[in-house]
Amino acid sequence: MAFDFLKSGWLSWRQRPCVCPICCILPPHMAEQIVRNGTDAERSAAMQTLIVSEQFRGRRETVRGLQLLTSAGEKQRTIFDAKNGQSLPGTPVRREGDEPTGDIAVDEAYDGAGATFAMFDEVFERNSIDDKGLRLDSTVHFGEKYDNAFWNGTQMVYGDGDGELFNRFTISIDVIGHELTHGVTQFEAGLIYYGESGALNESMSDVFGIMVKQRVLDQKAEDSNWLIGEGLLTEKVNGKAIRSMKAPGTAYDDPVLGKDPQPAHMD
Repeated sequence: MAFDFLKSGWLSWRQRPCVCPICCILPPHMAEQIVRNGTDAERSAAMQTLIVSEQFRGRRETVRGLQLLTSAGEKQRTIFDAKNGQSLPGTPVRREGDEPTGDIAVDEAYDGAGATFAMFDEVFERNSIDDKGLRLDSTVHFGEKYDNAFWNGTQMVYGDGDGELFNRFTISIDVIGHELTHGVTQFEAGLIYYGESGALNESMSDVFGIMVKQRVLDQKAEDSNWLIGEGLLTEKVNGKAIRSMKAPGTAYDDPVLGKDPQPAHMD
């Protein structure tokens, strides 16, 4: 599985190597297909997603005024609301121990971060993703119809999706686990996010992302569907997820998104 990404679109879209860029769940080749094939509204949302993502790659946004480290073993989550703007982190709306807010994106981000923290803590004896108690901060409702979720080196950021092709990006717990694992790789291995090392970075995130999902669902490996991003695609799309670890290249085949290009072998 670690080599599934080596000939995929993940290798073609990184134009410059870097140790800690933003790491997006949705590869740009999907947005590029929408720009080519989508309706005017779909194309506009996809183009805006590409532009905003590229801006963040060029300049890492800092999380102002936050104490990132907490005492060993202490779980700390704060969910912020960007209110469809692009300023991070946004307005704090739920902190560690708070009751659910009723905003589904806020509560999914909170629960998904908690499940990821619990897996690394209870299974791997790791104190948060950096093993030093890094607080897990997330921003939801980022941008207007933003079709992506990403780890920016210090926090998680989730778009609401365009509602036409993509649902909210907190909907899939494996996406949350995937993106937070980029933080583990950042602090543990520091893989250059380019070429084969970047592909392995992505592959490792899929591995741990699906493990978070399986653990929450109390599944054994043989029970899992091994889909990454299940629930992200709307009913208008001919597909079931953005990637399949079990059957690479079969996650979607859609007139707008194109056919899943994930390779199943290294031939």
